Amino acid sequence: HSMHDSPIATAGGPCRSASDVDAISKSLTDKLGSQPRLLIASYSAHCDTAMLTTTLRSSFPDAAIMGASTCRGAMTADGLVGFGMPSVALWGLVDDNGDYGAGFASFDTGVESAAHKALEEAVRQADRAGEWPDLVWVHSSPGHEETIVATLDDMLGNDVSIVGGSAADDTLEGKWSCFADQRVANEGVAVAVFYSSFRIASSFQSGYEPTGKSGLVTRCHGRTVYEIDGRPAAQVYNDWTGGLVDLSTTALPVNVLGSSTLSPLGMTVGDLVGIPYFNLAHPETFTEEHAITFFCEIAEGETLTLMKGTLDNIIARPGRVAHEALSAADAAREELLGALIVFCGGCLLAVDSRAPEIPEVLNTRLQGKPFLGCFTYGEQGRFSGGENRHGNLMISATVFYA
Repeated sequence: HSMHDSPIATAGGPCRSASDVDAISKSLTDKLGSQPRLLIASYSAHCDTAMLTTTLRSSFPDAAIMGASTCRGAMTADGLVGFGMPSVALWGLVDDNGDYGAGFASFDTGVESAAHKALEEAVRQADRAGEWPDLVWVHSSPGHEETIVATLDDMLGNDVSIVGGSAADDTLEGKWSCFADQRVANEGVAVAVFYSSFRIASSFQSGYEPTGKSGLVTRCHGRTVYEIDGRPAAQVYNDWTGGLVDLSTTALPVNVLGSSTLSPLGMTVGDLVGIPYFNLAHPETFTEEHAITFFCEIAEGETLTLMKGTLDNIIARPGRVAHEALSAADAAREELLGALIVFCGGCLLAVDSRAPEIPEVLNTRLQGKPFLGCFTYGEQGRFSGGENRHGNLMISATVFYA
């Protein structure tokens, strides 16, 4: 590579036609100075996915390619990409001394088997059978992330960071998709494996503080909590939040996704120097029987703590998460090559018109180095204690060093 070529680059823009995608692909190749070994695409749910995946494959015949749809649009160091219109952002990596692979499987034969298939295919494409990757990047459709993370974790002996985000659309209408190579589906899982010559560090956090209010889950099933401390869950949560919903007049079921974004529930995962760290659960609906549905599974006997967040905190948090990843990498700053960022779509919708501040915050922390950020309906990452988990309203930053 010549001096100005970077091993990591991004390019993005409108995605209305194959010639749009060709132009973005050419821009990416120009910045990299050669063909990428791995390509990750984050595209809006308004895109023609068949056109997109076919065009990317012909532009990058030798790359491992995967990606998923994002809420409203992606972000890069240049800012938000094509919000509200068909758009795509590409993240490309050149690494002559590393191996990369991507795999995909739809949920037709079951979620566990899909996770198995996708990972095996990715490892086979990287031609590194029997070796642990440095990182597994995952994009799946929402709904079964716990099973996917647990299955991958099992296959990898709990030693590999599993990071990624669930596919999203703009309106929770199920228009999301994910893909690897030219196989794309609404209901499936895409996986990329990194056997990298670069150093990789990842951080996974929530931008929320615990309040003093908490209770025990006394009855639940899957992603629905019926009772907290023996009382109907919606009533308990409503008391904690000072009446998020007027239960005396509101017809149930009622969607609380938007109104509950700044007051989710936290589950303790572990603690660091005596301070607990939390995985978050985002309330979705108050049901007719005063239960609450969530975007993640909750177990009986789990303690739920009311968390509180502010818009300022949510906007500043990606910078802090990136900073933690940089500190974990323990490397001289000038060796930073680029990053991958996962930011919750629910948080994005909450910050609304202030969304352009998010890439600005990241540019400051990442010194203007290239990054791709996707806005997801569920976040997967590895906590500082080593636990790989699926959560809601979370942020992850994964940084790459020379």
